[in-house]
Amino acid sequence: MQSNETKRTLLDDVRFQRMIEEVEDYAIILLDTEGNIRNWNRGAEKIKGYREDEILGRNFSIFYPAQDRKDKLPFRLIAETSANGRADHEGWRLRKDGSTFWAYVVITALHDEQGDIIGFTKVTRDLTERKRAEEQKDRDAKSIALQNKQLEEFAYVTSHDLQEPIRKIRAFIDLARQDMDDRESLEYYLEKIDSSAGRMIQLIKDILAFSRISPNQSQYAQVDLNQVVKDVLAEYEMVISEKNAKIQVDTLPEIQGIYLHLQQLFRNLISNALKFNEDCPIVTISFQDTAKVSSKFPDNGYLINVSDNGIGFDQKYAEQAFQPFKRLTSGFPGSGIGLALCKKIVVDHGGSITVQSKPRKGTTFTLFFPKTK
Repeated sequence: MQSNETKRTLLDDVRFQRMIEEVEDYAIILLDTEGNIRNWNRGAEKIKGYREDEILGRNFSIFYPAQDRKDKLPFRLIAETSANGRADHEGWRLRKDGSTFWAYVVITALHDEQGDIIGFTKVTRDLTERKRAEEQKDRDAKSIALQNKQLEEFAYVTSHDLQEPIRKIRAFIDLARQDMDDRESLEYYLEKIDSSAGRMIQLIKDILAFSRISPNQSQYAQVDLNQVVKDVLAEYEMVISEKNAKIQVDTLPEIQGIYLHLQQLFRNLISNALKFNEDCPIVTISFQDTAKVSSKFPDNGYLINVSDNGIGFDQKYAEQAFQPFKRLTSGFPGSGIGLALCKKIVVDHGGSITVQSKPRKGTTFTLFFPKTK
């Protein structure tokens, strides 16, 4: 018969085994010396997504993304554990359904009485929520830093541009005082004062428009870009007719967005295409799904190109095009805030905007929007 001490030892072994099996917050896996899975607990099933009968006998490298397997990371961790008795690592891991989670992993070597390695234990904890929070915190910090920088630049440029018409007004008032008896000169000065005042009013309106484009999550909804473009073209129907412009539009997708902001975006781009053109404007709005084309953009979004045959500009000024009050051409009316507004709208929708242009060869704006915001 077994002694009471032997019974207690066996009972403790059973309890310890049950404890390991029923822990759900940690994946506890027993590996052989080759890294093949020999046993695992309920937490492993919960975190990894496999049933025990689906995973036993398979190599633990199955949990690692393709690039990690290509870099032989699983086997480097086994080698490190064999050499040092322990290895830990943080990184993305794969579940059965192909989704990923951020894992903290500790692998420990198991030895027999002679000190030879007979296998490994692998303990994994899902730290995805912590990782997401850290990434969001980092994004928020970068966003705040960028916004502060943009605010400083915006305040400086705004101050500079608003002072320019004021200086002109004061200068022409001084000249008018000197020629009070010369009606012709006086009318000329008054005309210049009125023109400068009008420019200042337009600048103030544009500044207000720029500052008001602030997204609110509750405003986002499914938006049909075909309807957005249709409405904008209806606004410019007379200009299109007067300039004998040709407008070609692909069938566009629906995206998550704010209708009025997207309308402002396409209004500015189409208006520029019609305005900065000395011939008969040709405006093309084309669409591509990034999942179906080879591109530098993520494969879960949409590309929309707005192209024209207008006067264009030197490509070296492309980045400046989206800066507030930066005008790349003279001889055309405008405050230079339209493209800055476009960039703000696109970025607020989780996308990006770039431009390609050549003098006298036209301009193409490329908009990227994610399929889900």
